[in-house]
Amino acid sequence: MSNYLTDSMGKAVIVVGIRGVGKSSVMEGVVKKYKGVRQLTFSDYMLEICKEKGLAEDRDDLRKLPYEQYAEIKAETWDRLANQKDDIMIDTHAFVEHTGRYVPGLPQESMQKFKNLCGLFFIDVDNDTIRARSERDKTRIREGHTDLELNNWRYANLAALSYYSTALNIPLYVIFNEEGKLKQTVETFVYHLKDAFGK
Repeated sequence: MSNYLTDSMGKAVIVVGIRGVGKSSVMEGVVKKYKGVRQLTFSDYMLEICKEKGLAEDRDDLRKLPYEQYAEIKAETWDRLANQKDDIMIDTHAFVEHTGRYVPGLPQESMQKFKNLCGLFFIDVDNDTIRARSERDKTRIREGHTDLELNNWRYANLAALSYYSTALNIPLYVIFNEEGKLKQTVETFVYHLKDAFGK
């Protein structure tokens, strides 16, 4: 598998982080600070397709879909994201916990659709902070927060990103989103994003 850039398309990076690391807050900050880059959330696109088909009402319903149906919707979502004209950050998961098993969020056939992919970002924080943030978030159903569950999910995501970083010969950036230091985290992200985009 090889990666190359084409002039007619924008550049893309994929941003991954397990639930509760504050990924959305970091990316929202990056969009405000780095003009010209768009944030596209994979689950939002996937939910839009599911709503069109009458299959789900919210993002937590997505993980309850039958596996075959889930895989079909996911493939259709990647098709919609692969040919954007702007510079984009795709907010997604390398693995999604799906009824007791880890379902690949970045299958190889989907990654091959991106010709201008130039960086992979993993946002992380310690487990205690993840649990505290999740308890404060009343808008989502959160489960699976033992150290073992969080660590297994973290390592699965990092393993997938490490593989694609090597296979595609693109950098992997690991960013720690420490509690109370969102501004510094955003600045670090923007610094690495400029490196990934070559700007």
